[in-house]
This record gives sequence, C-alpha cells and structure tokens, in this order.
Amino acid sequence: MIPSSSSPIGIFDSGIGGLLIAKEIKIHMPNECIIYFGDTANMPYGDKSKEFIKKYSIKIASFLYKKKCKAIVIACNTIVSNALEIIKKEFCKKLLIFNVIEPVIKNNTLISSKKIGIMATPATIRSNFFPKKIKKYFHHLDLDIVQMETPLLASIIENGFEKKKIHSIIEYYLNHLKSIDTLLLACTHYLFIKNEINNFYHGKVRIIDVQKIVVQDIQKKLYENNLFHPNPTWNNNPISIFYTSSSVSSFFKKQVQIFFGKKVFFKTHIFNFF
Repeated sequence: MIPSSSSPIGIFDSGIGGLLIAKEIKIHMPNECIIYFGDTANMPYGDKSKEFIKKYSIKIASFLYKKKCKAIVIACNTIVSNALEIIKKEFCKKLLIFNVIEPVIKNNTLISSKKIGIMATPATIRSNFFPKKIKKYFHHLDLDIVQMETPLLASIIENGFEKKKIHSIIEYYLNHLKSIDTLLLACTHYLFIKNEINNFYHGKVRIIDVQKIVVQDIQKKLYENNLFHPNPTWNNNPISIFYTSSSVSSFFKKQVQIFFGKKVFFKTHIFNFF
C-alpha cells in the first residue's frame, strides 16, 4: 500500500485520552480524515504488563494499517513508553509513526525548567522512559525530575468525573508534587483535568501544552512527506470513524460529539487473540 495525502490518519489510545489529540488535529488540519481506536475493553493500560501492552498495541497498529492509514499516532503515553520500539520496527517502513512523548521532550519548552514533575500511570513510571529521554536531550542541563504514579485517574476520567470528587483525588496526588516549576501530564487522559490541576497550583506551575506540541510535529512531518491534505474533500466534511473494543461510556460519546459533531461513525471491533 502506498499512502497518499487523502489517506486517513489513525490514532489509538487505551480509551478516551487520545480524543484530545484527535480534536487538536481537526482544529489545525480540518481536511484530514481520522480513524480512531480506543481499546476500551482493556483500559486502563497503566496497570498492564509490558508484554500485554506490546501484544495489544501491535494488534491495534496492524488494524489501522489495514485501514490504509498514511500515519498512526500513538496517543497513549503508556503504550509509547513500553511498545514504541516494537511498533517502529514493524511499521516504520509502511507509514509515518507519531507519538505523544518524543515531540514534547524534544521541544525547547523544557529548557527553562529546573524541577519537572511527571504525572503518569504505573506502567509508564516503571519503564523509566521519560527520565531517560529527558536526560538524553538535556544532558547539559541540571534538571531535577520527580515522577508520581497516579493509578486511579485514568479510569475515573474515562467514565466521566464529578469536579468535586476529582478535586480531592488531584489534591491527594499533587501534594507530593508541590515544589516543581513544570508539570508534564504524561497520560492523555489527564489532559481532560488540566484546568483542575492548574487551579490546584493557582497558575504558578507551568503545565506543558502537550496537544499543541504533538500536533505541530504531526503537521510539519506530513508536509515534509507530501502527505498533508490541503484541500477540502468533495463534500467539505472529512469522515471521522471511531472504533472501540467494547461499548463506550456516555461521557466518551458526548466528548466525540462535542469535538467532531453528531455526524460521526461509532464501530466496535473485537480482536480475536486466540
């Protein structure tokens, strides 16, 4: 398969988190068609083993490749930190591969930081992916990195959350990250509660704008590879299709409709692993 500029962009996550990356793509690249996959049957990925994450990630990436995507965006930090290399090895010669970690770390936004806090899932923390990458690109800087496991958040956010209840959970976790000057929300689910986190810090901690940095990188590389879709489709309404591996919460559907309008397609795809 030779991808063209009119081929879709595939985006995958354990669930709802990647929708915010998809939304940013639609804002800045409105003519692109999107195929989204949320592995709702198996989320959260943050409590899964490395082998589990690799196995399921390859299966989802293969699914998007068969859907003739010109690029795939790994919109899950847990998948990136545990399975990026195996996904690249399998697909790097077939289509473009983007992720939500490397563009953020390579971006100069961390240069002015002294103490970086990282909120992430247990599997992401175990991988030690962030400290290794940050030290690789900023080895000349004396950066202090503090990581915080936040295992409860992804599942709560996936199913919708009450602001009053989420506040106490945020407070419990962030009380351990008080002396930082920069915060990385190292799970795309957490981007849904960015405002609540910012309120906790009273705006005094810089929270990295993950979506914008990642989508700028995607846009730039699509241009460089002549895969950017510059013109509207014939009906001025590029198709967005949302696959999940099980039924989705009303919160998931509501967010899709808010971001993409009501004319979207929901489909369920159950993988046969046996």
